[in-house]
Parts: sequence; C-alpha cells; structure tokens
Amino acid sequence: MDISQYLNRNALKLMAIGCAVAVVGVLFGAFGYAHAETPQFCGSCHSMEQAYTSWQASNHKQIECAECHLPNGNIAVKLAAKAQTGMNDVYHEVLRDYPATIQVSTKGKGYIADNCLRCHQSTVEKTGMGAGGQDCTQCHRGLVHGMNKSKGGIKVE
Repeated sequence: MDISQYLNRNALKLMAIGCAVAVVGVLFGAFGYAHAETPQFCGSCHSMEQAYTSWQASNHKQIECAECHLPNGNIAVKLAAKAQTGMNDVYHEVLRDYPATIQVSTKGKGYIADNCLRCHQSTVEKTGMGAGGQDCTQCHRGLVHGMNKSKGGIKVE
C-alpha cells in the first residue's frame, strides 16, 4: 500500500491525532505562560533571591511580579516584553554575570510607573503624578524590594 492510500484511509484518525497534539500544545503553553508569571518562578533564579525575599515581606506581596514589571495594556506588547525580558534574564543567569545590584532598565521603569498609576490612580489623580510620565520609584524606590543593600547578584559556587 502506498502513502496516498494510507492517508486516504486514515485521514480522520490523522486529523484527530493532529487536533489532540495541538490541544495539548496549547494547554502546555498556557500553563507555562501562567507559571512563568508567578513570583515563585521569578524567585527560583539565584539572582532574584533578594528581590523575591523582600517582595514577600512587602505590602505588595499579593501582586505578582509581571503585574509591575511588564506592560499590562496590550497582550501582544506584553508577550514581546516578556520574551525580551525572559531571554535577557536567562542569558545573564547562564553566564552568571548579573551585577551585585540589579538595575531596572529605562523601559522597565516606564512599565513600573505605568503600572503604579494603573493601581493607584485614585490616590494620585489630583497630584502632579496623576498625569503620568513621572518615575514613581524616584521617591518610592524601596517600597517593594527594600533599598537593595544586599550583596545580591550571582556568586560563583
């Protein structure tokens, strides 16, 4: 029997198998995406231990990392930022070259400020901060992660 006869006889089975594989792939991707936004996932890297520990002791411990550190307005923009940030984190984690004090990028500061205003708009709407565009962390730097005076970074084991 040649391949075309086989495909004709088993087309429905092959389509069902293909659909099942696609569903499993989508579920795996969705669960992976959701898990990658949890603080436990973020805190599992050596370089993020201090940030994770200080977050647990903060008043913001009910808020997941991605809610502050990634854009939340558009899912496509969020996915792109998450991929870029994740690749950067993996790169430095593998090379073991994170600095002793991890600095937030300019783009990251913008995400954080936008997210601060998203949650705290009613608190700051009648102040100069209400218009947006300011750096909330300029005054509130130690609010969630402390002043980060730890040795931090990655140590060679």
